Amino acid sequence: MAITSASGARPRGAARREALLDAVLRIVAEVGADAVTHRRVAEEAGLPLASTTYYFDSKEHLLTAALERAAERDIARLHAFLAEADDELTDPLALAIDAILDPVQETALSCRTSLVATYSLMLEAARRPALRAVNRRWTDAYLDAVSRLLERAGSADPRGDAAILLAVTDGLLVEQLASDRTAAARPQLERVAAALVKR
Repeated sequence: MAITSASGARPRGAARREALLDAVLRIVAEVGADAVTHRRVAEEAGLPLASTTYYFDSKEHLLTAALERAAERDIARLHAFLAEADDELTDPLALAIDAILDPVQETALSCRTSLVATYSLMLEAARRPALRAVNRRWTDAYLDAVSRLLERAGSADPRGDAAILLAVTDGLLVEQLASDRTAAARPQLERVAAALVKR
């Protein structure tokens, strides 16, 4: 699916780079990171091959920049969500779960594509060190946000409990993707969060 602007024109400048990175994420979600090539990304984005080589000098660069784009978008969403929703009257446990699950409240298809691409690239970090730093920054942003909320909820170990809650979330979502189930993760996360805070 080629990306074009509202006028039907091809994107230019920063929008062109973003279109290429979105194409990388779609390819990773559909067929995996091994299928990412400059040519395939250009075709997926509906842009000339020279566009990919202008912005990205290697496959590693393409994958790292795509994960960075996904991370930056999600971290910005996380901060905006917390800035809008955070007040002293809000249940901090419910807010923590909302902050974690909000990205998966999109339409089912776009959500699945985004999650498959994200988890695929996170696993690629085991083989590609350049991806590890991006993954670490992304995880740290969630740990910082969720641990502050768990501290407000009375957690004795907010950072440790945040790490557990995020790991449970990842496990539930990966299992859903692998089995093609759509069971709600929220009830299970609520039970885990409540148990962590009451320890």
